[in-house]
Amino acid sequence: MPADEAPVKPTPEMIAERARRADRATRGVLAGLLVLEAIIVLLVPRAIAFTTGLGTTRTVILIALAVLMILVAGIQRRPRGIAIGSGMQVLFIATGFFIATMFLVGAIFLAIWLRLLQLRVELVGSPSGWRMLAG
Repeated sequence: MPADEAPVKPTPEMIAERARRADRATRGVLAGLLVLEAIIVLLVPRAIAFTTGLGTTRTVILIALAVLMILVAGIQRRPRGIAIGSGMQVLFIATGFFIATMFLVGAIFLAIWLRLLQLRVELVGSPSGWRMLAG
């Protein structure tokens, strides 16, 4: 930038546009995280088959959870998408009852989810605390 030009101060419209783009970007990353979790849930039956045995009920529950996660990933752009996605984190951690390692994996993904929500608070100015879970 040449020395004789002063930096442009952002207008309220520019700030609002940046917040809108940041909101869309963070929602997209949250949707991607849910799809990644769905893929991991689909890999769980293979691990269960080698340890405790794989039954029809477990298989149906895990496949239904994976499909539900993909559907919830698709609604992340909606106003309640983040709240529903936050609820899906609890169900993802609950897969630990099928294979204990999933408690650890679920906790890691929950930490990533919460960090992304905190980043969204910083970028968009959305509510913080417990209200950030609801978008």
